[in-house]
Amino acid sequence: MRLRVLSRQDVVDAVPMATAIDAVAEAYQELSRGRAQSPVRLGLDAPLGTALFMPGYLMDSGAMGAKIVSFFQQNQERGLASIHGIVLMLDPETGVPIAIMDGTYLTALRTGAGSGAATRALARDDARVLTVFGAGGQARAQIEAVLAVRPIDEVRVVSRGGASARALAAELEGVAARAVDDPSEAVSGADVICAATTSKTPVFPADAVDPGTHINGVGSFKPDMQEIAAELLQHARVVVDARDAALEEAGDLIIPIADGLFGEHHIAADIGEVLSGRAEGRRSRDEITYFKSVGNAVQDVAVGLRAVREAEAKGLGTTIDL
Repeated sequence: MRLRVLSRQDVVDAVPMATAIDAVAEAYQELSRGRAQSPVRLGLDAPLGTALFMPGYLMDSGAMGAKIVSFFQQNQERGLASIHGIVLMLDPETGVPIAIMDGTYLTALRTGAGSGAATRALARDDARVLTVFGAGGQARAQIEAVLAVRPIDEVRVVSRGGASARALAAELEGVAARAVDDPSEAVSGADVICAATTSKTPVFPADAVDPGTHINGVGSFKPDMQEIAAELLQHARVVVDARDAALEEAGDLIIPIADGLFGEHHIAADIGEVLSGRAEGRRSRDEITYFKSVGNAVQDVAVGLRAVREAEAKGLGTTIDL
């Protein structure tokens, strides 16, 4: 068995953000058409973190594989990243493993690409101001993705304590960027908001959000996590990556539904339905739109397949015999 091994840098070189956005947008549409297999992921809870196992198969694209990703928040105290992952790709005709690659960067890339696809479909065309909650690898990818699809000229970054927000803002090039300590100030006047935290309580007040804002919620992935205030979602057009997974894993939706603030029908559409034109996206300039993603394996295998194809064309990575 010959297996191509791709490092983080190989994935960076193989798949630019714009390519990842297109790949994820196509995968979302296959998923909404019933042309994908993506079981709700299996999670294992350890004392200090969680490991997730996520298989996926895109029938039309021919992408098949699986990802293992772990979230251990206290790793930062050990000088380690909080998220680690690995992606295995298979030949869909033979089942033979064909590649294994760094999944830590790929997770941030495909999550950013999901927000990029949703922002392209739901945000106002003239969106200029982006606010991001969180300042880790996910936040960087969120910024890169939104910059790829909208003419953003100001980025505001908010983080717990503020130090990481200031560091991230200082790293950004080609756009005015600053750290903001006050969440209300950060979202006032923002056209796009990205929440990339693991918070169990809303990270900004509902009444500070302006009409017409688009929100991407990508950080929370458990039923007890809630980045976005329920009263904001009551008046927003809600779109999800996958309805079944969102109703099982997204605390942002599970908690207000359990509290009786709205029902499952409040989810207007899957993003694949919007992207394919089978469901409405933004209906007015003043409508607040909200995209909730808990992450789906179709994103991983779609971007993983692009990485494999480009790596083969460019001779990237290392080929080993097992």
